[in-house]
Amino acid sequence: MWNELEMEIGICEKCHLEKIRKEPVSGKGSEKAKILFVLDNVSEEEDRKNDLLTDKKGEYFKKFLEYSRINLKKCYFTTLTKCSSHGEIIENKCVLKCRDFLITQIALLNPEYIVTVGENPTKSFIKSKEEIKSMIGKIYGYIGGIKIVPIYDLSYLFKATDKEKWQVIKILEELDRRVGI
Repeated sequence: MWNELEMEIGICEKCHLEKIRKEPVSGKGSEKAKILFVLDNVSEEEDRKNDLLTDKKGEYFKKFLEYSRINLKKCYFTTLTKCSSHGEIIENKCVLKCRDFLITQIALLNPEYIVTVGENPTKSFIKSKEEIKSMIGKIYGYIGGIKIVPIYDLSYLFKATDKEKWQVIKILEELDRRVGI
């Protein structure tokens, strides 16, 4: 199923981003992951390298996760859209057209937790008027007993206060403890 999904993403022409991007980036990580990280979108550098978490923010995030004792080899990372917008604002219709790919990834993985990295991924799963800051670290129910855990987006995490970073580290350490990875 994973190969078919990769091929489907590779030939996707559902929105205008396919004309901008070099190659779609479907995700990376273990196909048996208990924790799925859903990020906002693919950066220009990630598009160029055809690999997630390879730009400056991604490298910082990987180090942050390692500091939190998260085993990156036992997680899966994906984005709301599989194509880079190369700096253009991503329209909601592009996110919606990629939604089936994300749902398929979730179905194939069946993770215990989905960590939504930032406001856009969080709001795509949780319909709430709550501000993202007040949602950080709370656990929300999702289909099939999967739990959603929001954290700050990479841009914010990069410049967050030590207290905010520590809050996210504690959240991630607790997830690691719960799933035993």
